[in-house]
Parts: sequence; C-alpha cells; structure tokens
Amino acid sequence: MPLTHKQILDAVLELMTELSGDWEYSGAITAETRLLGDLAMDSLDLVILGGELQERYGQLPFSEFLAELGKQEAEARDVTIGELVDLISRQQRATAPGGVA
Repeated sequence: MPLTHKQILDAVLELMTELSGDWEYSGAITAETRLLGDLAMDSLDLVILGGELQERYGQLPFSEFLAELGKQEAEARDVTIGELVDLISRQQRATAPGGVA
C-alpha cells in the first residue's frame, strides 16, 4: 500500500532537515522551501538527494523531473519540497497494483 502524502511529506522534511547541515541554511524547512532559491542546492546536492529519495521510495523519474525544470524560464527554475513530495506521491500511486498516474 502506498504511503499517504502526509507520510511522505513528513519523511522528506525530516530527510531535508538532516541534509541541511551540509548547506548554509538556517531557516525552517517546510513544504514551501525551495531547493535552489532557499537551500541553494547545487547539482551534486540534487544527485545526493535523488539517490536518497530513490533508496527510500524506489525508482523515481527524478532525472526527468529535473530536466523538465531546466527547460523552464530562469525565474521558474526551482522546485519546492512540496512539489517534490507530489512527484513521489504520484509515482507511488502509479506503481501500486492497479495504480494510475
């Protein structure tokens, strides 16, 4: 059975809080926190995050997600933790028996 959206959000927020010790960010991490604009993650940080998320949630279209992000206008090239959780939640539903994306 797929995890609920709230369970995924809570777990991702916990992970991001753990990882934030490596970044120069001291604010509260919430669903609205932006990976690039707020946390100033670089490409290596994103690769590490993607690996952690795939280890926890299985195969995710993380590379494709970031590639689509890169095609957006510069001002829109960011993603919130909430949007990342939405991606994980959709993928979990899609891969569940009888699931629909």
